[in-house]
Amino acid sequence: LSVNRQGHQRPAIAVIECPNVHLMKSGVRALDDFPCVCIPSNARDSQYQALGWQIVAAKVGMQRCAASSQWLNERILLSRYAHVPLGNIELDWLIHTADIFFARALRHHQQVLWISDNGIPDLGGISEEESCYADEVNQPVLTYPGAYRKVTVELKIHNIAVSALLKSNQVNEMEGGTLLGLDQDSNTGPYVSNEQCGFDEATSCAPAFRVLKQLIQRCIKDAVDNGNVYADAILQHLYRWLCSPQSKLHDPALHRMLHKVMQKIFALLLAEFRKLGATIVFANFSKVIIDTGKSDLSAAKAYSDSLLRTLQTRDLFEWIELEPLQFWHSLLFMDQYNYGGIQAKGNGGSAQGSSSVSTESLHDDECQVDIVSSWSVAETLPKETQDHFILIVSEYMYLPWKYVQEKVAIRACARGDNMCTPSITAAAAETLESCLSEYLREQISSYFTDKLLRIVRDAKAMSKAHPAHTGDPALEFVKHVCAVLALDQNVQHDILIMRKNLLRYVRVREFAPEAEFHNHSIALVLPNVICSPPLEYLQQHEVNALLPCGKENTWRFKRSVTAEHILQEDSYESFYCNDCRDLDLCRDRALLAQEWHCAVPQCGQPYDREVMENAFLQIVRQRERLYHLQDLVCLKCNQVKAAHLAEHCACAGSFRCKEDASEFRNKMQVFFHMAKKQSFQLLLECTAWILSENKARSESGTFHSS
Repeated sequence: LSVNRQGHQRPAIAVIECPNVHLMKSGVRALDDFPCVCIPSNARDSQYQALGWQIVAAKVGMQRCAASSQWLNERILLSRYAHVPLGNIELDWLIHTADIFFARALRHHQQVLWISDNGIPDLGGISEEESCYADEVNQPVLTYPGAYRKVTVELKIHNIAVSALLKSNQVNEMEGGTLLGLDQDSNTGPYVSNEQCGFDEATSCAPAFRVLKQLIQRCIKDAVDNGNVYADAILQHLYRWLCSPQSKLHDPALHRMLHKVMQKIFALLLAEFRKLGATIVFANFSKVIIDTGKSDLSAAKAYSDSLLRTLQTRDLFEWIELEPLQFWHSLLFMDQYNYGGIQAKGNGGSAQGSSSVSTESLHDDECQVDIVSSWSVAETLPKETQDHFILIVSEYMYLPWKYVQEKVAIRACARGDNMCTPSITAAAAETLESCLSEYLREQISSYFTDKLLRIVRDAKAMSKAHPAHTGDPALEFVKHVCAVLALDQNVQHDILIMRKNLLRYVRVREFAPEAEFHNHSIALVLPNVICSPPLEYLQQHEVNALLPCGKENTWRFKRSVTAEHILQEDSYESFYCNDCRDLDLCRDRALLAQEWHCAVPQCGQPYDREVMENAFLQIVRQRERLYHLQDLVCLKCNQVKAAHLAEHCACAGSFRCKEDASEFRNKMQVFFHMAKKQSFQLLLECTAWILSENKARSESGTFHSS
């Protein structure tokens, strides 16, 4: 390096790519004479076999050297766009660039920056409770259980955060103009301190919200008019930036305000779906499943396309993009972790593999049928009866669908049609639906009842042969199967009759408490988990996968990238889809199996377990803090204690803690068992200490509990 610098008296820069840059610079002192730029290293580059690693390492090293010039040129373009020195750009350039743009916009509007390194905004010494700054926002989840025998479609929702930000004024006007505090002009009128008006999040962050909106409008102009890939990337990662505590300008109040607008946009979007004739099956910020009401797949696709075009014409939803992911011929839906369906073939989508328990291939003449079953409630059943449960539920979906296909095929043959999925007229649909209900009733009274009686008989015999089983396997099987089959409202009475006969066989009364079905699965949700690269696993050419899609007013990831290219071992980059979802560590089968990967089929990138553990640590600490700072309520009138020194309420009632010690202990035990199963060592130690302290205080009577 020294000889090269002496022989070439021209500007030079050192590009370093290694896991530990400081160790490299301390070992190679000649690097101190050069300005250094660091390429984020790929963690997979350090994974070698014990033998023959030299060839692999040399090959990877040459590939990285060859690609470094392209990376440097792109980073120079980013430096020019962001007006930031090349060596000052941080590893996560998206969050860093968004922070810089937002800080400049705030300074331009004469606002004081709240820059902080710990994710808690520095508001100039204002003493507020730390709990005010907790990111307690969860995605709204709407679930409508039932049996949907007609074609349903799963739609992926894109750009809802950007749409909520741009349409915030319209939403504010719909809510009366004062809900979000956006109608107040921060530049006029006397200054009102927090002490005078109280800590009102909407009022305090409304000026910053307006500045952020103007910034995003400029990014849209750059992305749409100029085709700037960096502005497009910032738009795609807007919600990740607002959620990330790594952002220097992270403000939970700003995050909550945008989340509130997103909820309003989301509710209006679902209302528009219903207005256009669609039936909502499931919906959250990431996706929506609708019942098209069409028996024919081609008609359902045409209806879906028309529905999406109509929504695109609405001014409120012009920035939202809905992408069809999967069509289902038939769907039996309890919740997002308990469902089964018959997948439609040839639609370019696929069911999310993280939820798929088993896939059965059935053949009806020339048409192949895939039945997907994902039932987390079946995990509580003994292993011997789980397969029977899946088979019964799969037949409950397949036999009615097969009956409809045969009836339609017979009618099509009479007209001379020759199609794998013949069309059906609207006039015959109503008659066919009544025939389907009658056919299903006959199958329940004969086929399903007889088969279930045989399974229950075998389960009882097995429980007698192996008395070590806890509970009654036959009774649990009856309760679970009947609860799932009763999702079909058209034959619910027949299911109740079959349930009564099955309970009589296991000698349990129909309305006995032990005959009631209870879903014992506990929910432990980590909100707003975004598929994004960790710092040591950042992709090298992320901007190459972000291109404007060519529409006048929308953008998206370049979806032409195939899964094979994404997962290619020699690929220099790693593709992250920026998908945002809530992860349930107690009901998601993939997470229970230690498979921490993105559930999007075209992505599959690994989640950062260290980030997940840290997020759970923050949740546990927050819940412990709220438990110790909780209010006291009256046992008689249930009013919150207002006087500090009063021992009794005005109604002469005694006070108790709002959250009982046993309730708090049960919540912490859920975290403890999850941490033990997932090998989260820090979380395990933290929850174990909290449980021991809680037990000691309860035994000593330090805290009053009911």
